[in-house]
Amino acid sequence: MVLRQAVGDLNRMRQILQVIVKHGFGDLLDRARIFERLRIRKPKTEEDRAHSPAQRFTLLLTELGPTFIKMGQLLSCRPDILPAEYITALSVLQDQAPPFPYAQVVKIIKKDLGQKPEDLFSAFEKEPMASASIAQVHRAVTKDGQDVVVKVKRPDIELTVRSSLDILYYLAHLLEAVAEEGALYAPTEVIKEFDRAIGFEMDLAREAQNLRSFAKNFHGRNNLVIPEPLDDLSGRNVLTMRRIKGLRIDQVEPGSDLAQKAAMNLIEGFFQQVFEDGRFHADPHPGNLLVLDDGRMGLLDFGQTGTLASAQRSTIVQLSLGIILKDADTVARLVYRIGSHSKRADLGKLKQDVEATLESTLEGKLDQIDTSQVLQKLLDLSWQHQVRIPPEFTLATKAMVTIEGVVRMLHPELDLANMAAPYVKRLMTERYSLDDLKGGAGRALLQLTNILNEVPQQMSQILMDLEGGRLCIQARDPEANLLRRSVRGIGMDVFWGLIAAGLLGGSLPALMSGDPIPTAALVGLGGTLLIAVTVTLRYFLAPAIRKLRLRSWLERRWDDKDPKC
Repeated sequence: MVLRQAVGDLNRMRQILQVIVKHGFGDLLDRARIFERLRIRKPKTEEDRAHSPAQRFTLLLTELGPTFIKMGQLLSCRPDILPAEYITALSVLQDQAPPFPYAQVVKIIKKDLGQKPEDLFSAFEKEPMASASIAQVHRAVTKDGQDVVVKVKRPDIELTVRSSLDILYYLAHLLEAVAEEGALYAPTEVIKEFDRAIGFEMDLAREAQNLRSFAKNFHGRNNLVIPEPLDDLSGRNVLTMRRIKGLRIDQVEPGSDLAQKAAMNLIEGFFQQVFEDGRFHADPHPGNLLVLDDGRMGLLDFGQTGTLASAQRSTIVQLSLGIILKDADTVARLVYRIGSHSKRADLGKLKQDVEATLESTLEGKLDQIDTSQVLQKLLDLSWQHQVRIPPEFTLATKAMVTIEGVVRMLHPELDLANMAAPYVKRLMTERYSLDDLKGGAGRALLQLTNILNEVPQQMSQILMDLEGGRLCIQARDPEANLLRRSVRGIGMDVFWGLIAAGLLGGSLPALMSGDPIPTAALVGLGGTLLIAVTVTLRYFLAPAIRKLRLRSWLERRWDDKDPKC
């Protein structure tokens, strides 16, 4: 079984490499010496140079199949990882796959729920209404007459995905080790996040839990409708939900009364998710939205969700106010503070770029401003300055941009700024309220009181230690360990250089004397050559070896419960 899987993975690897070369990314594989490491011949396929790199990357994922299409969809909501042209190209990917036979549907339902579909439902459509890479959906009617949809996970999808992920991890580690782009794109981290996200989507029991959580949050609200899961007809591989009946977005006349109500309900529901609940639907594209007869919006497919802590919500409010007020300094500092960076970024240059972006995108009135353009340009700037924005913020940004696009389709005249104003005002009040002990100002005042109480005592202790000669100041240099290792390495190089010089110095007289000793001379020369080759290889290969050590090579995160996209 293991041998068969290994052979299958190798064949799949060959197919993937051939498609990569076909679409013009063979130079990366050459620099990573992948064909040399795998000891296989590079495919002689004509490269596609008629499209841009972003378009070729999208075509590559499409040709590789559903698992890679799903990865492209997840990458399309990560503008902190890929530049704008790639995000735009990937956004057209559709997660569609051929349906699997009804006989397998019956087998999966019986294994998960203990009975066949005809025993559990009064009616069950054999032809699926939709089929994607993870699961397909069937219409059905329960025994008590409820219209439902049944989501059935594809057979053996875990094995298929894991096989693809093994190959992706392999390629990512090699690219990160030897290709210069690896430091910027961080392919291993990208695959890890995809690993966590798709692992989450494959667990339909967790999606049911999401449905219950969102339904609880929106209980008593009259803007969004969440499909209710039926627990007795659901499991890890099967999810049964009440069917929401409504119109698709493209079936609603733009600007009509129904469209206006739907747009206002959608944007209000999204603001409630982000600013009040701290948990939001991360993929609200038109295919996951339905317009009900009374103007409420039905929200579908809760496989991707995002979470924002209270501090992160406050940061979004501050960032929004900074953008509205064109405060480039505040926006630049917030972007720099919330992001992670492998090296120190030039905050002054970032501020100049932010200021230029705000001036060019915020020229009109609030209702004329394209929020998606502003946010996209800010994310592009963070990417250019190698400041990686956390996934929670990029997910919220992507969702907000998607919502804005849908709202403009339904109700082009709606002023999003006025809709957001009450939520921004409320969060700012809570943050700086002294009446509420949970307010940010209350916490700041408490921290300030503690500082004022402690500083005099600490200053007195410092002065007494200074007077008694007991004051000891310890300085820690973050580069000290690196310097220590460098000095140790130089010392070892000098040591082995002396050994090599001694061997060489002893071997030459043994070889060139009147009574030569060839064996001793060859041993000396061989030892000298071995030392020289070993030290040289260590010098050139040490960075790659550190990146390809076994621990990182085999690192997997299948049990991680915190999906990012």
